[in-house]
Amino acid sequence: MDWTGLIINLIAIFAGLFIYIGISNTQWGRDHEEYQYAIMLAAVLAACLIGGVLRMVILM
Repeated sequence: MDWTGLIINLIAIFAGLFIYIGISNTQWGRDHEEYQYAIMLAAVLAACLIGGVLRMVILM
């Protein structure tokens, strides 16, 4: 089993979750609740970017 990949994926998932929660709890996030899906998509894309960077750094 690829434990390193699993840990990297978990870090990326939690990073995306914390990014989304962080944006949603700001005043700007509360003022723009109608853009919730776009904010969520941006958080998921950021999590994928974080996971990809971690893979490149750690697994190289």
